Amino acid sequence: MRVALLALAAFGLAGAQMGMSGEEEEMLEELGVTGTPMGRKNQEPKAPAVKSDLPYIRCEVCRRAVELAYAHAKDKLDKRFKHKAKRRNEFTQFEGEAEIQEFIEKVCVVDKPDGPGEWIRRTDLISDGDKLVLYDTGAAGHCERECRTIEQACDEVVDAADTDFSEALYEGAKQGLDLEKVQRMVCNRSAKVCKTKPPPLSPDRIDYPFRAMTDDEKHMADMMANLKSSGMGGTMYRREDLMKGMDGLTAKFGEMTGIDPEADSDGLAEGVGEEA
Repeated sequence: MRVALLALAAFGLAGAQMGMSGEEEEMLEELGVTGTPMGRKNQEPKAPAVKSDLPYIRCEVCRRAVELAYAHAKDKLDKRFKHKAKRRNEFTQFEGEAEIQEFIEKVCVVDKPDGPGEWIRRTDLISDGDKLVLYDTGAAGHCERECRTIEQACDEVVDAADTDFSEALYEGAKQGLDLEKVQRMVCNRSAKVCKTKPPPLSPDRIDYPFRAMTDDEKHMADMMANLKSSGMGGTMYRREDLMKGMDGLTAKFGEMTGIDPEADSDGLAEGVGEEA
């Protein structure tokens, strides 16, 4: 019997992430085993942005987004602008423009594993005198209030720049403009978030500490984001919790049947033979 229960436990472990039915999850809950909802089942709300911080960071967020997007654009368009036709009316097709637009659309998306928006997870907001500055910690962090504030600021400046953003990147790469000029084209002229300096930062501003993620937490967050984007969902259980649940199920089975769950299969067979 114990062998059978261990087999059941192994099956549960193998299907713990996505394959369990609602009835199986309810059974585990009755045994005191709870898991982490993943993908579309995870309805945990996002942390709200700190709206009072937005005026202080829009300009720097815009410049950072342009810096990342311009490096990507130059890499993708370099071959196109260096190519010289060998024959008149020669047609050479280059990839790049669609990828640049896609990069811009994703540069503010935090919850896309290994995507252009991952920089936001690494960024902490730090008070520097009467300024609020973006600091790259070099490590992915939990996306809490400051992270969502940077995300919202990024969305706002990209929306404000609209198609001028991609046009500035294209022209900058074509003419070999330096980064500073392209940043002014997007952030000063188009999005208009760097035309004036932000007001002095209030000394009463509340700071929200940056919490770096462990490797396991980052792996879990990436898995949940991928499931959610694919429209899938499920519940993740820890192996230790499942094993405790299986122990509870073993004890319950013994109470219901009067059979010692610790007995081996030979002992059970002998007992049945004697009663017969």
